[in-house]
Amino acid sequence: MEDLFSRSVHWFLFPLLFGALAVLQYYRHHAFSEMWQATALNTGFILLQLLLISVYFSIRNKKLVNITNGLLGLGDILLLLSITIYFSVLNFMAFYMVSLIITLLFWTAWRSVSTKTNKAIPLAGIQALLLISVLAGDWWAGLFDLANDSWLLNLVAK
Repeated sequence: MEDLFSRSVHWFLFPLLFGALAVLQYYRHHAFSEMWQATALNTGFILLQLLLISVYFSIRNKKLVNITNGLLGLGDILLLLSITIYFSVLNFMAFYMVSLIITLLFWTAWRSVSTKTNKAIPLAGIQALLLISVLAGDWWAGLFDLANDSWLLNLVAK
């Protein structure tokens, strides 16, 4: 929420989020080895994305570009890395892609009605709101299991 209003997030919240999600994941599923395997794959996916974005902007600008200088906030990266512990691999990729699309649509609509000229997208803030709704669907509504890809595979197979 801080990202939406102040365009910054306290860094210490990310390790707390990672730890809380790790504990929840462990108590719900008790599959420690699977949890860390999925976390490693999810983290690798994010690191690959960051590398590709860095290479793209470096080629485009014909010099080495640090994407955290004006292109992508450190809070955006830390949020994504913090939630890698909770999601299975396909659920993480689905959340990542859907949250980027929803963020883009929301921000485009907001910019069309807002009088503010800030061009920075509050990616971590919007993704955090989406994460809250997805976690609510997982925990309380029982709509899906974010630690297991079977519900998503069944949905795609239909």
